[in-house]
Amino acid sequence: MHTTTPIAENHIRISRTLFNEGMRATESKAYRKTIRNLIMILLALYLAVALWLWYTGGSLIFLLGESIFLGALIFWLVVMLPSTKRRSKYKAMTNEGDSIPERTVRFYQDYLSVIGNSGKETIIQYNNVNDWLETKHLYILNSNYNTYILLDKKGFVIGDFPIIESVLKDNIF
Repeated sequence: MHTTTPIAENHIRISRTLFNEGMRATESKAYRKTIRNLIMILLALYLAVALWLWYTGGSLIFLLGESIFLGALIFWLVVMLPSTKRRSKYKAMTNEGDSIPERTVRFYQDYLSVIGNSGKETIIQYNNVNDWLETKHLYILNSNYNTYILLDKKGFVIGDFPIIESVLKDNIF
């Protein structure tokens, strides 16, 4: 039987700033590595074109155009694409509205419960929590299927993160 008294409780208003902080922290290392490799390939091709133009006495205007195009492409890959992705995910989380999403996360001895704005409750067993990380304002729990649970560091009304950390360590490792 599950205990009904929470050992910790966290309330969070997920502003766009907090959401972006969480998204940056959880961004896949594989994605960053792929983007870095793609940029290296583009720079190698650019260098090959520059050397070919220099060797054949080609137009430097063409090289200037390639430089502008390459700069714009790298800017889009590094800045615009991730920003657009974060903006669309936040918009989906707010259900296309202007309200700031709020979550209440209650931690019990055997599981945690996430309650959203709509009142819908999601139960997550601790053995489904893979890892956690810490940012400036958040603790982020990573559960199975890349579902992330954001906890505001200042949002604890019962307990604190060291209590949760000890329970997670008992159940994860």
